[in-house]
Amino acid sequence: MRIKSVLLVMAVALAIVLSGCTPPKISSSSAQSPLSLEAETMGRANPGYIQWLEKQAMLTTSEKLTSVVSGTNLFWLAPYEKPRVEMMLNIAPVWVTLDANRILTSGSEPVISALQSDGFLRAARDLGVRGIHVRAMRESGVIWGNASEERQLGDDTVSYLFSKGIGDESRFNAFLRKANQHGMIVGDTSVPFATGRGADYFLSTRGVEEYKGLYCMVEVPRKLWDKLPEITTRTRAVRLDSAALNALRNARILPPPLVRDSLDISLTPMNWYATGVVRGLDGNGRRFLYLGYGSDARPLLNWNDPSKAARRLISGSIIQEIGMLHSAVTTVRVAPLYGTEPAYSDAGNSGFALGDTAVQAAREVAQEVRRYGGWTFLEDNLPLPDLKAASDGGADFVVNHALATAAQYAYATGDARLMGQSLYTILQLGFDQRRFINRIQPELYIDFSLPFMFMPEQKQNSEQRKAYLRTVQQKLSASGGDVFFHGSRLYLTPAAFVATVQGIRDFRNMTVEQKQTVNNGLSFLGHVQAMQPGIFMLSADELTGVLPVPAGLLEYTTEEDSLRQNVAGGYDLTSRAGNNILTELGLPKAPAAFGKFDVETRMTESFAGAMRRVIKLRNALGIQHARLLQLPQVQDKGMLIQVFKLPQKNSMQAIAAVNVINFGEETAQEKFALLKRVAGDASKLEEAQTGEIVKAVKGQFTVSVPPRTARTYVVRSTSVK
Repeated sequence: MRIKSVLLVMAVALAIVLSGCTPPKISSSSAQSPLSLEAETMGRANPGYIQWLEKQAMLTTSEKLTSVVSGTNLFWLAPYEKPRVEMMLNIAPVWVTLDANRILTSGSEPVISALQSDGFLRAARDLGVRGIHVRAMRESGVIWGNASEERQLGDDTVSYLFSKGIGDESRFNAFLRKANQHGMIVGDTSVPFATGRGADYFLSTRGVEEYKGLYCMVEVPRKLWDKLPEITTRTRAVRLDSAALNALRNARILPPPLVRDSLDISLTPMNWYATGVVRGLDGNGRRFLYLGYGSDARPLLNWNDPSKAARRLISGSIIQEIGMLHSAVTTVRVAPLYGTEPAYSDAGNSGFALGDTAVQAAREVAQEVRRYGGWTFLEDNLPLPDLKAASDGGADFVVNHALATAAQYAYATGDARLMGQSLYTILQLGFDQRRFINRIQPELYIDFSLPFMFMPEQKQNSEQRKAYLRTVQQKLSASGGDVFFHGSRLYLTPAAFVATVQGIRDFRNMTVEQKQTVNNGLSFLGHVQAMQPGIFMLSADELTGVLPVPAGLLEYTTEEDSLRQNVAGGYDLTSRAGNNILTELGLPKAPAAFGKFDVETRMTESFAGAMRRVIKLRNALGIQHARLLQLPQVQDKGMLIQVFKLPQKNSMQAIAAVNVINFGEETAQEKFALLKRVAGDASKLEEAQTGEIVKAVKGQFTVSVPPRTARTYVVRSTSVK
């Protein structure tokens, strides 16, 4: 099906589903109250200030948004239990993802306006991209002047409104229409399950009835205030020390430590924070404790509270993005909810269902998104059994962290056995491989604690993961890469990771030869991921070759915060930044290994040029619809061979594809046979890009592959039994 026809069908379907969805008016953006935050009237909170907060709050706006759907036929017009995998793979099998807060523009135009430039959209289309995902567009807690231990990078959302400098709804609609005209759809990002500290948070701490239960927040009786740390300003919160935690747990104000705290997996830490004294409308002063996700600036929504306030807040986000703005996709992260059950000693601890709250949230969100005609992309790096559970009747597509991290491990160590192990596990779990989103590097960091391998109460598994971590740390230490580790997390951009593995340390002064080395390494990893079933997603970091920001340019309070910021520099993806070197969020322009994106796409030897060729081959074979059916045994630990059954209709008239990948530093030769149910009586393989023929000898093929090279062969025989 041609892209324009499919887009037209989808547009009509969405129009039918969402007809009559007239968007309610949302309050204009402004975190500067006309009334002082400190103003009190008659010993109580200023009623005018409370009313102003309510106008800014997401929960208030969500009520207006849900009223458009509730009690109408709009709720029933689209199927919601079964994911529409085939439809998405026909419309947009290749995506690019970018961070709005990191895009550099001239400063005189909003980011969204820059994205609709013909130069950028034409280059993306020519590359083979059919979906553009934009993250971090909404207002963040920074507009409220919140102090925090670490700098927030736009993921601490406090509003449904777009951030200043990003644009507004009318500009987003113009961008979406322009992208559609170029044959592309657009994806958004839902409000995170750990928001920022904005109007909703402040109303919760004021004891406003409708906001009770929105966050994982507990009021502390006055008689226990002596157990809490002193706080001098009303907008700050302080992390509880161990003595305060124990005292409040003994008083049964706080639960025991959470399950996630004891798991052998590098989840973002969750801590309890105490507020200062806050007066409500009744004049009473209150102090609260709340769970912060990674920092005090990220209060955690209480998904299981019977008020369903958190559920309504997320619903409002979905209705706005999919229903009102007509985004085709929203990305979701449920990791903040993973393992949030209290770890009582007498509770059953079988090791399974630890992520039930997160899994159920993923299912509920995905089904609601489908009701309005959209899709969900689940981005979390969770154990594979949990991801499988979340995709059963839930998330339409999930990011394949397992294969991405395993491939990077293989590139660093020359050992591809972790990739094979990950693929075997995926097959054993019965994953529909077409529902994976395949990426070179899904996060700002690489988590070598390997969360996807985590199996509770399996000591052997734990030791194996630790051994993998030690191996990659030792390998990178030899080239100086150990300085970018914090625990198990390696903070490097994709281009910098390749450079570090290759012994390149001076990122700012790379030679032409060194840049070509980075280009070749990233192209190799891109080929590996592109030739996997499901969606292939590139990032702006990869397309521009972003490198770490030089140390010392940004203020930070912790080592991890500095590493995190250094890999989140600004990039000029649209070639419209001119001399501007700061993003709207104040992030400096990062050095880059590659040139301008629109120019690189037209160059044969560039990373973008290499990806254009691979994507063209991917589409010709219909790899997005393929199924991995065989993993032939190999002798060389650096080798991986994958055999895919291709869809019947593909422009190359092939019945099977064979990926032969060599992660080693030397040329490797392997001999293997193909299963008859996959390739029939095939007697030869044809290298898809060069046309090289490999003939079978006594039913076996022998291939020789240069170091760090991926080759894709096709089988054209029609005698499948």
